Amino acid sequence: MRRVAWVAIAICVSVVVMSIPARAAYTSGGSVDDNGEMDIHVGVATPGSNEPGQGGGANTPLVQYVLSWSVDDTPAQVGSLNGLCLVDGGSANPTFGFEYHLVGRDANGTIVDDRFECIAFPDGDTSVRPPAPAIPAVPTFAEAWNSAQLPAPTIALDPPSRGITGLETRITTAGPTTLTIAATIRGYTITGMATLDHYTISVDGGPPEVTDTSHYTFETKGRHLVAVSAVWHGIATMTGPDLPTALPAIDLGDATITATRPYTVNEIRSVLQP
Repeated sequence: MRRVAWVAIAICVSVVVMSIPARAAYTSGGSVDDNGEMDIHVGVATPGSNEPGQGGGANTPLVQYVLSWSVDDTPAQVGSLNGLCLVDGGSANPTFGFEYHLVGRDANGTIVDDRFECIAFPDGDTSVRPPAPAIPAVPTFAEAWNSAQLPAPTIALDPPSRGITGLETRITTAGPTTLTIAATIRGYTITGMATLDHYTISVDGGPPEVTDTSHYTFETKGRHLVAVSAVWHGIATMTGPDLPTALPAIDLGDATITATRPYTVNEIRSVLQP
């Protein structure tokens, strides 16, 4: 009797797209729980920085203020002499105050708020400096992006559920390219637009590839991780308490939303059959 050696290979080719709502947290990547469910994370990078992160730049206010009281060459909005100003100069008994200079710069260093405030001396005592005006507690970059509700990138795999060692797996992603930002944080209103800059695809923590379509050949069987990131850039206008006017063209920097999901890869083996 002759024995015939043959290999049984069954491959189902189709595409399944998974879209899961984002669960924002300020780290630079995603994770997968023990049940194998895809998780979504967001990382924020301020203007001029290259890497998203949890602290530092992400927790920086959208506008950073400096309060001073030294007399400089900048013309004041009210008359002043060595810091002395008039709170109410139109009455018969004018109220004197001390003048503070408040300057706010965005993350690029551009002055977006520049004003003088005259604070009345307590009980008219010019020997006691009055308390400084409150510095606007504007939202941070992290707070702004957290309220933007970025859509999670989809992950499409072909084969959809299990790969085969030595055979190519196709990884693709897609989604919207623009997003309206409308957020209210502690009384501040942020209105603007976010634009998709690019996608990246990474496998098993490897270097991310800037693309929306990747072809990857797994060499080992077992559980692997596929991560897809969407990098967004935002510009917005901000209004709110302690701001005299709307602050236009605030650069929100970049936000990277990353979806990570598990992918099981099987190994092909030859089996002798009678």
